[in-house]
Amino acid sequence: MPSLKKIRSAQRRRIEAEAIFEHLSNEIIFDIFDYLTGNEICKSFYGLNSRFSQLVCNTPNVHLDLSRTKTKFFQTFQQIFCEENVTSVELFYDNISILASFMTPLRRKRFKSISLLDLPVQEFENQIPAILNNFKDDLISFKIRFSDMKCTEPGERAALSFAYLLTEMPSLKYLTLEHSNGIDPITYMHSNVINNTIINLAISLFDIKRLIPLLYRFQNLNSFTMDVHKNEGFRGKLAQPPQAVRYYKSLINEKTSMEYPAGLHHVKVYQYPLTAVETIERLLQFTTSKNLLTYSLFACERPPVKIPVSRRQPPFLDGTQYHDLVRKYLPTTLKRFYVEYNVDGATPRTKIAQVKKDFMKYNGSNLSCEHCFLYDKEDKRMSFDLTFT
Repeated sequence: MPSLKKIRSAQRRRIEAEAIFEHLSNEIIFDIFDYLTGNEICKSFYGLNSRFSQLVCNTPNVHLDLSRTKTKFFQTFQQIFCEENVTSVELFYDNISILASFMTPLRRKRFKSISLLDLPVQEFENQIPAILNNFKDDLISFKIRFSDMKCTEPGERAALSFAYLLTEMPSLKYLTLEHSNGIDPITYMHSNVINNTIINLAISLFDIKRLIPLLYRFQNLNSFTMDVHKNEGFRGKLAQPPQAVRYYKSLINEKTSMEYPAGLHHVKVYQYPLTAVETIERLLQFTTSKNLLTYSLFACERPPVKIPVSRRQPPFLDGTQYHDLVRKYLPTTLKRFYVEYNVDGATPRTKIAQVKKDFMKYNGSNLSCEHCFLYDKEDKRMSFDLTFT
């Protein structure tokens, strides 16, 4: 009989043989390809051997990223991939003509996502219906990164294009609109513009008060991500807009009550400057719903408190006012509350214990939740993660 050592050695060799990537089934490899762009698949696997070259050519879901390569890659792509298998594309507006390659009925049927980068607002006003007309019935995800926010006064043309996204795309579920200074100028639309399909919205704003007339338009919204411009709160007094703009805004009858969709479950806010307790309260007031499940604040700056505190005291969650806000605005349905913020100077690990102690002091030691306080010394960033059980 073979010895136990030989049996274990044979078992180990069999396990190692089964773990070789090339021995994986086609189905598993295609599942892995779903997490990669067509560029990455082509560069990493095409030409590796005859089997992988064949797999690359027949990849069923191709995510084409033309934002980091020259357009000549598209010619290479056409020679390798099957165009009918392209499901998403990301490209600069200057290369918008490439979309014409996917306008046949068979190709459009599988084409689900478009990301347009560096789109001028005036092209948004004039070209969005023409660009999307051939894809509007099947498109599930759409993203725009604007190159400017210089919309044509008084803003009615931008409103029409925004309304087109909300009312003329029956399959749209994921919408992203971003600009480094916020997309505020194009958000003024008549109150009758309502969407019932989008479940995930990601936008950048300068003035969080724009959320009041904006969020209620998305009646089936489930997840909301907001990137707030870092200078919000320091903007100062602005000059009055031209008379034509004021007149247009007076006619659109935007709602000023916070009639947010009841289904809003997840909120993420990025780069928000917590400049004062009042600002934090306004943020929570504008972005919470009665069925909220998770709420996250990322990369927040250190907020001042009403009562001066010692430098040795933790920089956040260190006063009753913050804990009072959490209790006041975050609903009982909440499952997770996460805060990540920058810290001035070197914060010793002992302060993490103090933050935890303060939290338990202000919120009670009998909370049915798990809490995690971490400090990243290299990035000088503190994180607070509260998970309710």
